Amino acid sequence: MKKIKKQIEYSNLLAGKVLDSLTKEQKSDLQQWESDPYNKKVEEDILNPEAFKTWQAKVQSLDTSEQWELFLKNTKTTSADKSKVIKMKVLKWSASIAAIFILGFSLNLFFNTSNGKKYQTAKEVNINPGTPQAELVLSTGETVKLQDSINTNISEGTITAKNENGLLAYNDSEKQAEIISKTNTLRVPRGAEYQLVLSDGTKVWLNSDSELTYSVPFTGKERKVLLKGEAYFDVTPNKEMPFVVATENQDITVLGTEFNISAYTDDLNTITTLVEGKVKTTSLDNNEVVKENFLLPNEQLTLNKNSKKTRKRTVDPYPYIAWKEGRFSFKNESLETFFTKIARWYDVTVIIDNESIKDIRFTGDLPRYNNMSNILKVIEVEMSVKIKIENNKIIHVSK
Repeated sequence: MKKIKKQIEYSNLLAGKVLDSLTKEQKSDLQQWESDPYNKKVEEDILNPEAFKTWQAKVQSLDTSEQWELFLKNTKTTSADKSKVIKMKVLKWSASIAAIFILGFSLNLFFNTSNGKKYQTAKEVNINPGTPQAELVLSTGETVKLQDSINTNISEGTITAKNENGLLAYNDSEKQAEIISKTNTLRVPRGAEYQLVLSDGTKVWLNSDSELTYSVPFTGKERKVLLKGEAYFDVTPNKEMPFVVATENQDITVLGTEFNISAYTDDLNTITTLVEGKVKTTSLDNNEVVKENFLLPNEQLTLNKNSKKTRKRTVDPYPYIAWKEGRFSFKNESLETFFTKIARWYDVTVIIDNESIKDIRFTGDLPRYNNMSNILKVIEVEMSVKIKIENNKIIHVSK
């Protein structure tokens, strides 16, 4: 009831502002209320003529009798309370305008909260982009948080790795036969990225929610790494020791080349995109070879994890590698896939409320290091959807 009284109080002040009939004290009270950014936004929405059209449409969609009963129940209105409201001594026009503003307050509250939850709009939200973060798991089981160990050297046997500015670089193993190889794992969480230089000089860019397991240094007949998630590889040539990237359902064998692999556990497809050189992909089912394919520059292989079927096609590699260049590039991407990729980088949860809009298509190139608010505003306009955000963390998308 206290909240309703406050709404009535500030509705009257807004009515007085419109009629230019506020006293000095009332103006001071209103200015103090307006100093809160949320209150100012509510006022702008209420005073916006277009808002009334929106509210009217929303009201028509409600069971008003049910909502009125709920309103009375929640506010516990008594006969005495009603009498007090009826006896309010206000001017006719002021009362009428205030009543409209009370409706604005109520609808704003009704449509922007649910079960006590406050939602933000795409304009109001503040979700920062990912940052260089990762943890390194050494062969001993020790875990090193790299963002907390900047400009330090990390020893693994006779090999040393230098960690600085989002890059972990191992020194050259000098090909000493007596060196015992050890296993390291670099894990990059959601909302993060990291770069890696392996002991053979191969450069790796790891995207959000990814991990790479590798030997330090490489020994034997091949340089094999295990990937979960997404990574871009610039492989140092070595014909005597092929480089192999193993994923859940596929091995990619190269001699020296540049390529991108997206192999997230929760994605239906594993996608390999070749930029330079030549690679061989081997599709696996329970560790048995299903099919081999060879890729040339600008070719892409998509492996369906369920059916084990593959599809090879010629593509423009840029949309698939733009993430390492600080961009999001999408070409005819579905709304569902778009938000799956964006969510990993901004470490948010996205809930699409309507099945019918999941396949809306988007084409565009967006900056990766901007606040998410900018991207959400673009998506609302370009894809004609409504977006509201809960606790800066959960994004609801609807018609």
